[in-house]
Amino acid sequence: MKARSFAGVALVLAATLALGSSSVAQGEIDDLRDERESNRRDAAQVAAELDALSAEDAELAEALMALDAHIVLQEQKVAASLEAIAAAEEEAAEARHRAAAIGDEIGVVRERLRRSAVEAFVGPGDGGLAELDADDLVASAVRESLREQIIGNEYDLVDELRSKEAEQAHAERVAEELVAVVETERVDLEERLAELDEARREAEELRAQVEVRVAKWRAVGAEIEAADAAIALEIRQLEAEAQRRAQEEEARRMAEEEAARRAAEEAAIAEAEAEETDNEETDDADAQDADGPEPPAAGEFVFSHRPVPGVITSPFGDRVHPIFGTVRAHKGIDFDGDRGEPIIAGADGVVLAAGWRNGYGNTVVLSHGNGFTTLYAHMTDVGVSAGQSVSGGETLGTVGSTGWSTGPHLHLEVRVDGIAVDPGPYLP
Repeated sequence: MKARSFAGVALVLAATLALGSSSVAQGEIDDLRDERESNRRDAAQVAAELDALSAEDAELAEALMALDAHIVLQEQKVAASLEAIAAAEEEAAEARHRAAAIGDEIGVVRERLRRSAVEAFVGPGDGGLAELDADDLVASAVRESLREQIIGNEYDLVDELRSKEAEQAHAERVAEELVAVVETERVDLEERLAELDEARREAEELRAQVEVRVAKWRAVGAEIEAADAAIALEIRQLEAEAQRRAQEEEARRMAEEEAARRAAEEAAIAEAEAEETDNEETDDADAQDADGPEPPAAGEFVFSHRPVPGVITSPFGDRVHPIFGTVRAHKGIDFDGDRGEPIIAGADGVVLAAGWRNGYGNTVVLSHGNGFTTLYAHMTDVGVSAGQSVSGGETLGTVGSTGWSTGPHLHLEVRVDGIAVDPGPYLP
């Protein structure tokens, strides 16, 4: 036959689902196929029940993948059903055509059988087998032989007729069976189409909810970018102000030291003149020079303490959002943490700012000198205030999820002259 049988189509589909392993039994293939479908159906059901507005990004990504996988599976099954239906209908049509052709052959055989019966029991015409009426023994023998030949032909025709009728009945039965297969497959197809429509509807609903979250995320993302720019500017301003104050303090200190030095010098000169001892005067001046201050050496900034013990869950740098597909720069690193867990200062410093920041939530910014600052965000509580000096390891506040945050964690930044850099190389 030109068309593939329904059993052949089913075998091809089952073999495909079993990853082409010809050594696997048909029952095992069916079990694997059913298990895969059951797992995908369960995953799709869970995905459909997910609240996109409160779910984590990873959960949303998995849910959409589960729904899409379920939809693909149903589409494959629908295509397979349509192929099987088409193949079975083609075979049924061939079987009906074959039955009809056999019916024509049966008609021919019946006509031949009718003519044979007429010749056998009505008798031939006068010009055909007149010798059958002869009275002599030889003529009688010829007549009997011819009669047996006619009757034998009739038996052959009857056998041929019965064979044709059985063949026709078989073809009709095959056609009926294939029609039953088609009807069964159509019922399954309707169920698969209904399940496919439901999966598509659920996926559309979930994506519609995700769109709401996308809009919110974009708005908050713009808010975070604005907050980042604002805090970078504020850090630079605070650092500049701190530097100005430090310079003023240094100038005041140097002026005092210069005044003290001159006073000491004048006193030494007066004493020297009074005692008229040049050597002592020289010794006093050398001693005074040796006691002068040395400028501190500027060292590279490093963390003396890890702010929280949790693992890093999100690194520094650009990252593609798993759902929204957009790229956003992550200006720090995120540490896993429990709500209320202490956050400690990474190094000695002065609190530049402490309080609420848009996007960052409750935030503490420390200045460590030489343009280095650290930022600790999303705190539940803040335990320090601006202008306060802190030591490395001192508690700044507690882990929280304030601002734009999907769960308790610490967002840590290191900035150099207000510009965010990767905190990783500075961690202990």
